[in-house]
Amino acid sequence: MTRLNLADDGDWLTPKETAERLAALTAAGDVTPDYYGVGGPVTELENNVAAMFGKEAAVMYPTGTLANMLAARELATAKRGPRLVVQSDSHVFNDAGDNFTHGIGVTTVPLVSQGPSFTAEQLRAEIDRTASARVPATIIGVMIETPSRRHANRVFDPVALEEVIALAKAEGIPLILDGARIFIEAAWTNRQLKEIAAPFDYVYLSLYKYLEAPFGAVLAGSAAALEGQNHERRRYGGGLFQMWPAALLANSALARQTENWAAVRKAGAAVLQALSTKQVKASRLADDTNVIRIACRADHGEVAKRAAAANVKVPPPSADGYVLKMNESWLNHSPAAIAQTIASLLR
Repeated sequence: MTRLNLADDGDWLTPKETAERLAALTAAGDVTPDYYGVGGPVTELENNVAAMFGKEAAVMYPTGTLANMLAARELATAKRGPRLVVQSDSHVFNDAGDNFTHGIGVTTVPLVSQGPSFTAEQLRAEIDRTASARVPATIIGVMIETPSRRHANRVFDPVALEEVIALAKAEGIPLILDGARIFIEAAWTNRQLKEIAAPFDYVYLSLYKYLEAPFGAVLAGSAAALEGQNHERRRYGGGLFQMWPAALLANSALARQTENWAAVRKAGAAVLQALSTKQVKASRLADDTNVIRIACRADHGEVAKRAAAANVKVPPPSADGYVLKMNESWLNHSPAAIAQTIASLLR
């Protein structure tokens, strides 16, 4: 029975599946390992990501936490009182243990998000407040996370984002895109990857959300911005002897992402339509990406039991039901079958 994942952005490989995939990818015997992150599949992946995003260069890191931190460190070099503006609900502000403060001496300044977004007016106020500080301080960058994990993959409001980018550019403030889910945003906003990435000095991509790698991230930007990052990566404990397994897996999955996410979006729309005939209250917000919101009061214990029996992964319940995530596993089932499965789980 083919697995159906309703909980994640990607249908993560099991250890057995990972080993099988690596065996297939290395069967020809022509894979050359990297040496501390230089050469082999790592360099190939970096070049491919840079080209996809329209950037001059890219560097792979073992974690996205390290990638984002070292991007901020480069922007903070020789700056007094470095501050980085972020969303209050962002991953970097809530889930990284204040690593910017403890690791690189950068203060993250959270702007309270309106949903996944903040406004240019909020950024303007922070720029003015920093300029008035008695002890000199500098805003070294603005980091934007879109789609937002804490807001169920909703995108940053496009009008607000355009205004924030324009203000940052006018003030000479660099921009970092936490684009862990950039392929998802591209599919649901009908935009090209290069268009999304263009305004940003750094763009971060996760390798394990849906690219089938067990770990890793890539940071893309200008050659000058990323110069020497292989050394900084090692300086901060990220110089793994070999990263080729994760790079090889991610690079294999990379080429199909644009086409597959377009197909996932189409399948999701068909599932949503089919659910309307099954007395399931399903909806989406205007700024949603790969989610379907289900309003129900089903007993989660019973739902989990039925899901396990049907080889379906379900998310934890939300306040009023479930937020289901579309992903590549949806392409292995017909929309009618997926809708019927969802209805059966929630009966």
